[in-house]
Amino acid sequence: MKRFIRVISAIGVLAVLITPLIAVPEASSAQGIETLSLMWDRLDGHNATMWSVRWSPDNSMISSTFFDNTTVIWNATTGSRIVKLGSHENYTAETRTRCDGIKMCKIADHYPTRISAWSPDGRYLAVGGDDTQIHIFETTNWTVERIFSGHEGSVLTLHFSHDGKYLASGSGTDKVDMHNFPENMIKIWDFETGSAIANLTGHVDGVLEVKWSPDDSKLVSSSDDKTLKMWETTNWTNTVNFTGHAGGVLSVDWSPNASLLVSGSRDYKMRKWNATSGEGIDVWEAPNCVRSVDWHEERGIIVSSGVAEVMVMIRNETNGAVMKTLDENKHAGGAIMSARWSPNGEMLATASGKDFAIRVYAFGLGEEEPAPLIPPWLPGVVFFFVVIAVSIWVTVIGVARLLRKRERR
Repeated sequence: MKRFIRVISAIGVLAVLITPLIAVPEASSAQGIETLSLMWDRLDGHNATMWSVRWSPDNSMISSTFFDNTTVIWNATTGSRIVKLGSHENYTAETRTRCDGIKMCKIADHYPTRISAWSPDGRYLAVGGDDTQIHIFETTNWTVERIFSGHEGSVLTLHFSHDGKYLASGSGTDKVDMHNFPENMIKIWDFETGSAIANLTGHVDGVLEVKWSPDDSKLVSSSDDKTLKMWETTNWTNTVNFTGHAGGVLSVDWSPNASLLVSGSRDYKMRKWNATSGEGIDVWEAPNCVRSVDWHEERGIIVSSGVAEVMVMIRNETNGAVMKTLDENKHAGGAIMSARWSPNGEMLATASGKDFAIRVYAFGLGEEEPAPLIPPWLPGVVFFFVVIAVSIWVTVIGVARLLRKRERR
């Protein structure tokens, strides 16, 4: 009997220990993913493929780049157009085209614009593309303050260091119409002087994305040569190479704590990596080319977009499970070239290349899932009290039997 009582007591202690684990609510419910819904969309203001979207640091504006050599700045809340930049800012022809290469575009002297990047203080917007130059716009009057020259290939990616001192750019050539020099180089620019302080070579195909680590101590690059490279920013040496993708690596991003990386590729896969060792941790399947990946700073989720009928997916950062899919196929579908979380994490902007549309989603607009009839913590609490009640009941019976035995003696 004593042994039985000890066993029951141990079960009671175990119930106390595991109750907090049973009581944890589902992650997706805590994150409110189901409330992420469309806030506004615009399909005007440009005449060619939209290539990328980027947020201003204060969440108030979004820049989008197009292949007709224009960059449009939008009010992030209302969707109204603030300004249209570029040599063809006044071009209003109704005919739209991919504008990939001069021979395919009806606009004279055009150069596809690929990428934009906001300085951390929001005072400047850097814009790059197939003209091989980086135009620096002053954001109070939207005039070109400076031009950084030195690339021989198309400027495919730009990213400011978090302290604003440096601008990283990556170059290459377009895969559809290879009309520019295949330079495949990363340049590091001193933003104050406009001079290139480092030329990072090693990729053997276009450099499609560069991203500074949160503390600016490292720079990661992804390339059409199927690899990623890690660069130490104190001496600009290549310290780690990441291999495993079977196609060009179109996008890469850091985890909030900088210990991991996530990448998207032409091989229809996303990969998660150890940022220090270069070891592959996980592989997630996608319906087609993964054009962009962006890790949310707080919610434990990653947004991916790409080439497919429906390809804006919100994934769990741990196992890659698709938690929500944004259906953009109801418009024109096709390539979602870029998807980016706002700096405050409350909104998401997407660039739909084929239907020339920018769309902005926000948390809190959709309906919450109905609360379950049985709260997730209730089974654990009930289990705990049942075990305690049984333990007390068995103990009482055991004591009663012991007393009766003594009375017989």
